Amino acid sequence: MPGPSLPAPNLSSPIRLACVEVCNFRRLARTRLDLDEGTTILVGANNSGKTSLLTVLRNFLGDSPGFRPYDLSLSQWAKLRELSKAWEGLAEDPATDTKDAEEWECQLRTLLDCMPFADLWFNAKEGAYSYVAPYITSLKWEGGLVGVRVRLEPVSNTDDLRKLAWGYREARFPVKGLPQEGHAWPVDIIDYWLRNPSDLRRIVSYRLDPQKGPLAPAVAALPQSLPPSSAPVDLSHLRKLVRVDFVSAQRGLGSEEDETRTESPSSRPGMFSSQLLKFARQHLNVSTSAPAQGEALVTAIAKAQADLDELIYKALKPAMEDVEVLGYPGLHDPQQFHFRTRIQTADLLAHSTAVQYRIDKTAVDESLPEHSIGLGYQNLQSLSFMLVSFRAARLNPPQGAPAAVHLVLVEEPEAHLHVQVQRNFSSNALGLIQPKEAIHSNLRSQLLISTHSSHLAHGDSFTRLRYVKRLSGTSEGAKPSTEIVNLGDAFGDDVETRIFAERYFQVQHTDLLFADAAVFVEGTAERMLIPLFIERDFPKLSKKYVSFVDIGGSHAHRLRPLIERLGIPTAVITDLDPVIPVKSASGKTVRSAVHIAGQADLECGNDTLTSWHPKLAKFEGYGTPTAAELEWISPTGVKVRFAWQLPVAAASDQWPSSFEDALVLSNIAWFKKLDEEVDENGKKRKHRGALGKVIDLVLNYPDHVKLVAELHKLMHGSFSKGDFAATIFEKLNAGAELDCPGYIKDTLAWLSTELKVTAGETP
Repeated sequence: MPGPSLPAPNLSSPIRLACVEVCNFRRLARTRLDLDEGTTILVGANNSGKTSLLTVLRNFLGDSPGFRPYDLSLSQWAKLRELSKAWEGLAEDPATDTKDAEEWECQLRTLLDCMPFADLWFNAKEGAYSYVAPYITSLKWEGGLVGVRVRLEPVSNTDDLRKLAWGYREARFPVKGLPQEGHAWPVDIIDYWLRNPSDLRRIVSYRLDPQKGPLAPAVAALPQSLPPSSAPVDLSHLRKLVRVDFVSAQRGLGSEEDETRTESPSSRPGMFSSQLLKFARQHLNVSTSAPAQGEALVTAIAKAQADLDELIYKALKPAMEDVEVLGYPGLHDPQQFHFRTRIQTADLLAHSTAVQYRIDKTAVDESLPEHSIGLGYQNLQSLSFMLVSFRAARLNPPQGAPAAVHLVLVEEPEAHLHVQVQRNFSSNALGLIQPKEAIHSNLRSQLLISTHSSHLAHGDSFTRLRYVKRLSGTSEGAKPSTEIVNLGDAFGDDVETRIFAERYFQVQHTDLLFADAAVFVEGTAERMLIPLFIERDFPKLSKKYVSFVDIGGSHAHRLRPLIERLGIPTAVITDLDPVIPVKSASGKTVRSAVHIAGQADLECGNDTLTSWHPKLAKFEGYGTPTAAELEWISPTGVKVRFAWQLPVAAASDQWPSSFEDALVLSNIAWFKKLDEEVDENGKKRKHRGALGKVIDLVLNYPDHVKLVAELHKLMHGSFSKGDFAATIFEKLNAGAELDCPGYIKDTLAWLSTELKVTAGETP
């Protein structure tokens, strides 16, 4: 049963977090993330850096920094090791003298330059002055960009650096002569910090110059350097400016089973019960424990139980109504929850059946504990209540006013969730963290979600999607890194094409935004059969994450800007669609589909081939393409391989014009053999439907020239391509020795090479 509607997100507050630049954190060597005013969704392939983005923001902006040595970017390890190598040669404790001050200053700058940092850029109006005042660099500020750098600093000055250097030297001295293969601790400074993680807990914030930031009119190529005289700004000011809450992908659902759970007061509550208990302690002042007071107290509590259940429900009702908004629409899903406190002179809510669900509102005595409800529903309620709790904690801080910006990070919320819920999650979740009261209209709430779900990603506009793109090291010794692509900008000012792409992805549920490579196919037959050819002929390629996009040649070129931005190897397998100009009954010139028979006025009717690549002037050129005509390379190096029907040597070099034609001409002998098949009774098998029609043509037209013409007539008549594809799919799946058409086989070999799946072996 759907709950009450949520208010529209308030996007009119005078401040928002507009942009984040992260440097030197894991593979985020230098990564910029532009944030939407409300919800931003991170998509991308595995190991691209989505989780790293959430983690670094949580570490810098959360209450307790959790940096570890391996969070330091690989690109900085060599510098850190070189620095620590110098410390090994120290003959005496450098803290006992003050010489070489300039050298230690230089080492301090080197060390700090290697540390992770994040530049936060806020777009603020004059009404937000009180929040951003500590970070303003101009005396005449009238609104605009405000920059804050937060940096991990193991040491604050040269005195601290000398202590660190000597501490490392003392740890390293007993083992530096031992063979490195023995890995005696510490091997290097990274290894040293593994045992001394407290060194990586100090966070410092600084002001930044907006004129040198990424949102300035003249965008800087690199994050600005801090002047040596930069003075830190107390972190308490940053805490008033922005608050971060985090929802991990690991939420502990399903970790308890009824069979292993006891009904004692010490039974651990379920996930939702635990959250409810924490919320009650923090915001409702409900005492949840009391020592046993004998029979009189037990009697008194028993009499009060019904009233207490009702009071708790009323107290939590506003938050619970928000949670119900994300409820499942099914008839038999839990419709409402209530409380049965089970007061036994112990905890009020801290037991495993504190929260129960009614399947039917009218059946008052028929309710089940939360562990009896499906994982999807548990996850939904758990997520919802976390978000509501975050909102309450933000609006009721222990001291002072609420933070101006509330950034909630949600990692992979789709676990166990129904597809329909995934599609609506982002819009509903933003409403849950948004303050409702007018008094809080000056506060901003923003949501940053990472996901592997195409349903969740395509449930929102491209303008809110950020593609986290893996970049391999382009030179020797270069480390892999990450770039973030704003998909809202992928189509430029072409809003019509962007909307087309959004709606197409919503209908097709394509996983293109999470793939290692893409294959655009023309129709149903290719979509069904090419994956089988890959599995059989290119087993290593089949282990890669390849997305198949079923979009015809009339529209594939419209996704060109998106492919350029994603930067993944792409194969476009399409049809030639040969046509000739003819006069219609009304005297107009129209183009009629024909088979290829050497006509002088043949034209290619495929928009993708004529407007994207290779755009050949003469149709005959499509029969003998060069390597450059088959492969398109963007100015940034993105490669797209185009494939269309080519003359088939096994069919007297006849030239097919569709995938089905090419499949038949490449396997004439196989189709003939089907006519010789017998059933289990020894009788000749009769093939019916689309397959039967193709077999008859192959048998009746041994002349390949005539066969091509008849195939064209058949395919453009009442022939069911879907039936034909399904039948061939069944045969292939059963091990039929069907040859993959050559133009497709060559393209799949190209894709294997691009994905480097053939190193040292055949694909």
